[in-house]
Parts: sequence; structure tokens; C-alpha cells
Amino acid sequence: MVNNMFGEFLRQRRLDAGLTRKQLAERASVSTSLIEKVELGTRSTTVHTLQALLDQLDVPPVYRRHILELSLPEAFGRDPRSVTVPTAHDLADLASIDHPASFYRMPTYTIVSVNAAYQRTFPGIDAGGNFVEWMFLEPIARTVVVEWRQEALRLVHALRMFSPITVSDPGIERVIANCRKSQEWEELWNDNSSEPAGGEHLLVRDWTNGQVQRLGVRLYNPEFPSRPWWLLRLVPLHNSAECGWATHRTGVGPTGGRK
Repeated sequence: MVNNMFGEFLRQRRLDAGLTRKQLAERASVSTSLIEKVELGTRSTTVHTLQALLDQLDVPPVYRRHILELSLPEAFGRDPRSVTVPTAHDLADLASIDHPASFYRMPTYTIVSVNAAYQRTFPGIDAGGNFVEWMFLEPIARTVVVEWRQEALRLVHALRMFSPITVSDPGIERVIANCRKSQEWEELWNDNSSEPAGGEHLLVRDWTNGQVQRLGVRLYNPEFPSRPWWLLRLVPLHNSAECGWATHRTGVGPTGGRK
């Protein structure tokens, strides 16, 4: 059977956006018949058209490679999933980072490995855990993640973004089933608003002393050697104005001017 995951993804994203094929075609400056053929899997598309379609469907750039790797794996050559666990060198690299860092897999947000700083920042999560489940099911998450609702909604939006191409993924089904135990889950899952703006920074509170720190979110996709996980680094921002903004907003520590 021909892999038509991208066509299914395109169709579902179009429907979620409330667009007909004609409307999407007009916005992306392509023909309606092209949209139909791509969705049915009888026609491929150029990079230019692909970009136009993803732009008009509001697919965040950070998710695009994940989506293409899942739906069009042949476009990336050798399957990076041939390496399933971190090597000793991979783990040594991760341990050498002095700020919170982890290897994680999309689209389930499964944690592959974490360093010591990550464990201190997000207590209760370790290799094999799941960050979405931690956010919704661990009470301490609401203390550690200062803007919990905004970040939780961002995670839910990501899961919904990938759902058209992961409908048979037992990992996704398990995460969603477990998170339904949270009273906030259904409300956020059915929230049809746009994905929260930002995402480049994360406000975290030290659960031992209440101090708040603003961390810059940095994502890296290992190219050589190729790996099936991504590297997440949470880099402390030492700019006094930014740190003052963070403490002022949360009411923890010295106040400062709003950025």
C-alpha cells in the first residue's frame, strides 16, 4: 500500500482550519486539482508548493521537519531510527552540558535521556518518561512551570498537529489516554484557538526555594551522526532586564521593569 501519510495530514489540517480545497488552493496560489491529488496520494509536490501549503495551514516551522520525517521518510535517506538508544558518547555529550538538557522523541515527547540539571529542574521525570504526562499528571509541574496553562496548551496543540499521521501510534494513544485523567485535559484538547505565541522562552520555578528563572529554549536535530531524537537545551538567560521581567511577572524575588 502506498504511504499517503502526508496527504492525510494535509487533508486533516485543511479541515481543522475550516477550508475547502478551493479556498486553500487560492491562498497557496495553486490549483484545486493539485490539492485533491496531493491529498489522495496520486501526486507529489515541489518544495515551493509544500512551503506555501504549510504556511497557509499555519504549521509552525519547528514541527515541519518532524512531520516530513514521519510522512515522507524516504526523502531523508537512511532511516535514523536504526539507532534506538543513546551510545556512551551520546550520554557523555548530554552530561557535559551544565544547564537543563534532554534527548526526546517527537511526536510523543518521550524522554530518551536527561542530564543532572534537567532532573533537578523537572523533578520526577527521567529516561523513559513522557513530558506531556508529567505536565498534566504530576502536581509539582504546576509549581515548576510558571506559565503552566500556556505551556500545556502548546503541548496539546503539538499532539493535535501530529494526530493525522499518528492515528495508529500506540504511544500517542497511551499518552492521550493517561492525560485524560487530568481535569484540564478535555478543555485544552478541545481548545480551537491558535497556538500560544512565543515558545522561545520558558519560565521555571525552583521547587526548593521558589526562585524563578527564564530559560531560552534551544532545539537541535542531530545530523551527524544521525539520531531519531532531538536535543533540547534550556539555556539560562543572564540579561538583567530579561531576568527582572521574569521575577516581576511572577512576583518572586526582586521586582524589575516589565520587558
